[in-house]
Amino acid sequence: MACQKIALIGNQNSGKTTLFNALTGANQYVGNWPGVTVDKVVGTLKSTDTKVVDLPGLYSLSPYSPEEIVSREYLLSGDYDLIVNVVDAAHLERSLSLTAELLSFNKNIIVALNMMDVAKNNHIEINVNVLEQKLGIKVIPMSASTGDGVQDLVNALNNVPQRQKATIYPQEIKEAVVKIGSYLKDKNDFEKEFISLCLLQNDKVYVHEYMTDELLQVELVKIRAVLEKQYGQDMESKLAGLRYAFVDEAVKASVVKAAANRSKNFSRAVDNIVTNRYLALPIFAVIVYVVYYLAVSTIGTWGTDYANDVIFGEWATNGAAYVLDSISAPEWLSGLIIDGVIGGVGAVLGFVPQMIVLFILLSFLEQCGYMTRVAFVLDRIFRHFGLSGRCFIPMVIASGCAVPAMMASKSIDNINERRITLIATSFIPCSAKLPILAMIAAAFFPDSTIVAPGVYFLAIISVIVTGVILKKESAFKEEVSPFVMELPDYHMPTLGNIARSVYLRCRAFIVKAGTIIFSTVVLVWFLSSFNFTDEGFGMVEVGDSMLAAIGSAIAFIFVPLGFSSWQCAVAIFTGLLAKENVVGTLAVLLGVGADVAEDDATLGVALHGEFSTSAAALSFLAFNLFSTPCIAALGAMKRQLASSKMFSFAIVYLTVWAYVYAFIIYHLGGLIVGQVAFGAGTVVALVLLAAILYLLFRPEKEKPMMGIKVKAV
Repeated sequence: MACQKIALIGNQNSGKTTLFNALTGANQYVGNWPGVTVDKVVGTLKSTDTKVVDLPGLYSLSPYSPEEIVSREYLLSGDYDLIVNVVDAAHLERSLSLTAELLSFNKNIIVALNMMDVAKNNHIEINVNVLEQKLGIKVIPMSASTGDGVQDLVNALNNVPQRQKATIYPQEIKEAVVKIGSYLKDKNDFEKEFISLCLLQNDKVYVHEYMTDELLQVELVKIRAVLEKQYGQDMESKLAGLRYAFVDEAVKASVVKAAANRSKNFSRAVDNIVTNRYLALPIFAVIVYVVYYLAVSTIGTWGTDYANDVIFGEWATNGAAYVLDSISAPEWLSGLIIDGVIGGVGAVLGFVPQMIVLFILLSFLEQCGYMTRVAFVLDRIFRHFGLSGRCFIPMVIASGCAVPAMMASKSIDNINERRITLIATSFIPCSAKLPILAMIAAAFFPDSTIVAPGVYFLAIISVIVTGVILKKESAFKEEVSPFVMELPDYHMPTLGNIARSVYLRCRAFIVKAGTIIFSTVVLVWFLSSFNFTDEGFGMVEVGDSMLAAIGSAIAFIFVPLGFSSWQCAVAIFTGLLAKENVVGTLAVLLGVGADVAEDDATLGVALHGEFSTSAAALSFLAFNLFSTPCIAALGAMKRQLASSKMFSFAIVYLTVWAYVYAFIIYHLGGLIVGQVAFGAGTVVALVLLAAILYLLFRPEKEKPMMGIKVKAV
């Protein structure tokens, strides 16, 4: 029979999200590490009304993480017709362990035997017919990344064979499960078998749920005592052992594996180098340098220069001016379109080529498996600072956009580790911040190739320092959660997956440029072009505008950071809505449009009139990069923190940190390079630096013990 709703479930990193995209045509994020999906995602099977529910990847249905709870609760709801279990053919023993648990659900199951191309490269041959007989369910060999076998899976969905009952547990355990199920009056037959097995093996969630049911608890104690005496071990270990034995038998009967596994040998050889205790971090630093060198200093910059100078600087500007002149457009309309829209939005969109190069490189590193190794390496470091390597995943996702990065923090079950990650992730330069970085680098450091990677490492330092400082506060003090992550074999990413990842990240940026940024630059243009005069309301010079008055009133806040113009102050405040607004706002306020002289027709040249030194420009860059993220990211942060008090703290901390960072960069950095004289600002900067060092090395505060009362004897 045809299915109306399909539950898609499998191990982390088994290609489940890639299969979801192939089935539905959706563009979910794909990465070669665990934890990409942290909540269920619903799509529609192509050319049908069948719903496909993509559940978080997991290795077990035991509720040790938020992802496992999401998947288990959905499976127990029974709100689907079929389970499609995505299995990694190259790691069959590991993947089928989850399959054995899924067989406890009274639903039809199809195994999507994915990554058959990888298995073939690893010289692994699988007899699909034998595997089907052992599991009692339909098995479809396929490769979601190449598309091989996907149509076979779709065809099978329309004619699902009735499953055969696989024999995993002996008769005495089956009888015990039935007996326990008879006490579960509040559960339907669909749920009883799975919940009974969970209770039998002391599953903490269901034991807690039924702890007040005295009859059930008495029966459970009796049944466990009898079975544990018979088997000589606890039931959790026994049931797990039976599932593993079932999987081992199925694998031995159906799999032929060559003695030499070139893929694994290659992965191990590479890992001996890239995860080496002494070489790992230098290699990571070199890779980051190369990525930003190609994206910001060379290939990406060539595309950005062409976009800014030719596409928007000549074609768009000259074309718009010609059309406006031909229709005798009024002055205000010409100013709006040329100086506002083209000058503002065009200045932001001009950085898209750099983003494309950056995202291509990052997507390659993610999907080939290298970024998983970085998370493993950084776990050894982050663990000393109140974080684990798991926190690195949201931080890498943040290089595209902070919003999904905040959502990805749901996979961190330690609440304090998650809170620190949510705050620290804001420091990572996202796609919205890249135009600001590229703008300052091109204007003040055109021949330097270390500014962009240097800013990335300043962000890592901010993450580490924040972790150390907050970890020592009693409100954040808690043992770091164990970090368990599989290191997948290296493999060459497909062009389609890389293109999809780049498309999604760039599309989000361009859509924002067409909505929020467009609205902001139009508002900025209006406020910078009009004001009330003696002759009434009308167009004025930018220095006499309403925006100039507003900016001048707040510019004093940033004087200690080395820049005092009202244009910079306004740009910072519009950047609080979306960081891309910083570039667009400056483009409008500094007159990067048709009215600018030909030799000054770049934003970079105009910036030299705003910042007297490169130290001041770096200070401006630091404040914008490390202050609070955009409104959308703040909204995601608030939802994940689930505490108004903690959210308020995060905003204050990020703002203060950015201001202090920028202050130290301007006064101490400027002093070192000879651009700023020694003075009161230098002394304050030294005091602030000393305060940071004190917070880093001070003794930790003990977390107060809650809920424990001591009775005097």
